Amino acid sequence: MLEYRIQNPSSSDMDATPAIILIHGYGSHSGDLFSFAPNLPKNHAIIALQAPINLGSSSYAWYPLQMDSSGLVTSKLNDVWGAVKLIIDTIDELVKIHKLDSEDLSLLGFSQGAVLSWAIAYQNYNLIRRIVALSGMIHESINTSQAPKFVAYASHGINDQVIPISQPRDTIVPLSEKYDEISYHEFNDEHNVSVENFNQLISWLEKTNLK
Repeated sequence: MLEYRIQNPSSSDMDATPAIILIHGYGSHSGDLFSFAPNLPKNHAIIALQAPINLGSSSYAWYPLQMDSSGLVTSKLNDVWGAVKLIIDTIDELVKIHKLDSEDLSLLGFSQGAVLSWAIAYQNYNLIRRIVALSGMIHESINTSQAPKFVAYASHGINDQVIPISQPRDTIVPLSEKYDEISYHEFNDEHNVSVENFNQLISWLEKTNLK
């Protein structure tokens, strides 16, 4: 089971607690996205997962990255899906330990964490209700042929030098044009989350809350 940080909901009178699970990016750590916690819905448990690969200097990764001859960042299929399984297994345990609502689980991922959020949501249709995918893309190995059973907020900076804007435009935009469940937004940013983007995703979370 992965290490994690948790902010419990402001009220504990629910039989089962909705949760937002934070999945950080390559070279970051669980404390990064956990800084969002004070602004996220108060009736949710906020759980930040820690990636298993220690890169040193408080930097972690979910799976190794390589660079191909054209300069694009790539990854090995087995590594990606190994990380997916590890996160899913951890979520299953968290549901039991913290009495989470298994019908109201959300993922919020940045960069590599966004890639994994898409993979988890599509691979496990009945596990995740919402995803927020920031500065990511949909991995080529993910089967997106079926209509999503989740709702998604995806955003990207048009000046992103880490994951070029062409990648979400190729992999996410076609789905957002086909399905109302997927909301895609571009900002005049780089590989980061601006205040405007953050405020918009918070509004989306509030609008899509069940409780």
